[in-house]
Amino acid sequence: MNSKRPLVWILASYLAGLVLHSISPFIIIITGCLAFLMIILWICIPYEKRKVKLVNFCFLLSLPFLFFSGYTLMNHQLAPAGMDSVFDNETNGNVSGQLEMIQEKGDYAVLTLKNNKIMLNQSQNYYSRKLTIYTSSKVQYKIGNILSVSGRILKFQKASNPGQFNEYQYNKMRNIDYKMNAESIDVISHEYSDFYQFLYTFKKKLINVYQNILPIKNAGILSAMILGEMTLLDPDIKELYQQSGISHILAISGLNVSLLGLSLFQFLRHVKIPLFPAAIISAFLLFSYGILTDFSVSTNRAVVMLIILMTAGLIGRTYDLLSAASLSALVILIQSPLQLWNTGFLLSFGAILGIALINPVLSELIPIKNLIWDGLKISISIQIMTLPVILYFFFEFPPYSVLINLIILPSSSIIILLALTAGILGFIYQPLGVFFIGGVHYILNFYEAVCRIASKLPGKAFLVGRPAALVIITYYLIILLFISINLRKKRKLSIILLSFLGIILVTSKNITFNVTFLDVGQGDGIFIMTPKGTTYFIDGGSTDVSKVGQYRLEPFLKAKGVGVLDYAIVTHLDSDHVSGLKELIEAMDEAGNIKIRHLILPNISRKDDVYEDLVSMAASKGIPVLYIEKGDVIQDGEVTFTCMHPAPEFAYSSRNAYSTVLSVNYKQFDLLLTGDLEAYGEELVLKELEGQLNHALNGLSPVAADYDVLKVAHHGSGYSSGEDFLNLIKPEFSIISCGKDNSYGHPHKELLSRLEQIGGTIKITYECGAVTVKTDGEKMEIYEYLKD
Repeated sequence: MNSKRPLVWILASYLAGLVLHSISPFIIIITGCLAFLMIILWICIPYEKRKVKLVNFCFLLSLPFLFFSGYTLMNHQLAPAGMDSVFDNETNGNVSGQLEMIQEKGDYAVLTLKNNKIMLNQSQNYYSRKLTIYTSSKVQYKIGNILSVSGRILKFQKASNPGQFNEYQYNKMRNIDYKMNAESIDVISHEYSDFYQFLYTFKKKLINVYQNILPIKNAGILSAMILGEMTLLDPDIKELYQQSGISHILAISGLNVSLLGLSLFQFLRHVKIPLFPAAIISAFLLFSYGILTDFSVSTNRAVVMLIILMTAGLIGRTYDLLSAASLSALVILIQSPLQLWNTGFLLSFGAILGIALINPVLSELIPIKNLIWDGLKISISIQIMTLPVILYFFFEFPPYSVLINLIILPSSSIIILLALTAGILGFIYQPLGVFFIGGVHYILNFYEAVCRIASKLPGKAFLVGRPAALVIITYYLIILLFISINLRKKRKLSIILLSFLGIILVTSKNITFNVTFLDVGQGDGIFIMTPKGTTYFIDGGSTDVSKVGQYRLEPFLKAKGVGVLDYAIVTHLDSDHVSGLKELIEAMDEAGNIKIRHLILPNISRKDDVYEDLVSMAASKGIPVLYIEKGDVIQDGEVTFTCMHPAPEFAYSSRNAYSTVLSVNYKQFDLLLTGDLEAYGEELVLKELEGQLNHALNGLSPVAADYDVLKVAHHGSGYSSGEDFLNLIKPEFSIISCGKDNSYGHPHKELLSRLEQIGGTIKITYECGAVTVKTDGEKMEIYEYLKD
């Protein structure tokens, strides 16, 4: 084993502990034994031999301990907070803690408190690392104040569907245990930190300067780029930059932080400040900038790496990019092991690895020396290394991003220098700020123009979906093989390997029947993909999840690599079945959003205004509307959808009553979808099932006598799914879609009792998350997102 770059090996050992944190604690014993044996070996070797043979490998003794540390710290951070077992989702309480950060968001503010003591209902005290407080109070608090807050304490929500943002894990990563809606806030101690308060005040004033000397849109962009303040950013600009693959410039750039730090260091040396004081001053100011911007991953990385660079100069050592990056990553991951799964961390260090490992290989493969190729190969190297990360978190890849980045990146550093200069001068005399900010204004307008041109080009984004873990591992193994083979000068083989990278990330063709019952809270949302690749979405709405289309339906579909829904089927027009679908339809005109080819509605005699409005909305987007009624059949290869209800002449008293009921058959697999069917409609379906029972038994009807999976009607209402109905269909699995602690009390106890009496398994979406059924028509597998 070579001792070159020991920091890389140290980081690798620590990372192994983080990744393998879920393995049995028995591994700790093994690790301890190995560490003990290595120490004994080191002690037993004679001194003179030890000095010669082990002096360069003494860092190996630390590797088992680094592994153990990673294992322990990750499990510690993932451990539930102290109050998790005390309350369910939310509770009233009183919190006292020290104010660490203030974020002003217009009509309200977000406060972060640390070292908190929490009291629930005058009972036992609990302790928490950090809490996020939402308040509309206009009181000007100061960093370091001790506050007492009364209000509603809430748990963060875990992702319960594929593609959904994981609020719980994100805040765990930031060591924040709970959030709280404040009803009252009292200042217990007015003492504050002069240093931290100065930085906060400086940040506010700098933002005000930008708002005074720039149009509000560009002021928001600069506030994000320089200060990490995203609240002022125009949502359209954020989406435009993301679709163009340049959203990274809206975050604090490690490259720009390094540029600022080096410029400052060189300036101090230029004015004859000695090397050591110049390095100390530069490091202190960089650290202060990190605090000012809440130490984003890229800022943290850049600050640590730049301090290493200056330290190497001070002690006369050579700066090594991979070693510096390894130490920087270790510092970040010791503070928060969950940063390992953070998008920013993976993209930031992925970019460094691309530059350090792939860029030299491309330089040897294509030995062209000019500025354009140098910039292009760096951009390509970064894209190659970070592509799986981009697809895992964003599901699609903008193919023009390499060229767009090549155009905009050279000027991004100019923006930072000019903007900071303009901001500081604007403190003193606003016209000076206006003079320096002019160039920034036009460069930002140029960025927007480039992105808008790219957004109109064909194939502006490739929707791939979220690649599987095995695919990602294979991708990076090919990269390692590519680098290894190139080092051996087998260039033709290395180019062939490189061409495989894009191919393996493409989602393989579906060959099974898949149905997913999404967790949409109090509502329904069911996705079906047939072996032919045809996509169906049945309903799609919620009454307790805001913007369910944007935050649950669309991310799920994109994670699955689905950009087009062949058929959207609406069982009835209640908002808990159609609100999210309406969002998707309204957003269809915007590039990159989900497209719907056909809308299917129940064919009923009386159509209310809500029904007609949906028809009009579909027509305005060019979506053909089809109508389905009892007896209609959709044949999709070996998959058959048979409509059991309603008949056109059905006289209904509510929207629930005319819910479309679909019997879905694929070979030996049977699924029954019942919408919000009520008792009377259920009686009609029961008669239909009984009437076709003999035909089904004789193989003359696609309608089953019993069913493998039942979507329980009306979110588990006790007034649906009667005893006779359940005894006839005898589902093996019963899926109930409803929200936790909903106001209707779903699922009702009497319904659960009836389901238990017929046997089978009950799965409720708020407990299981999205429930996915996969079948080849013979065997069936069922997965729960929150448990698998």
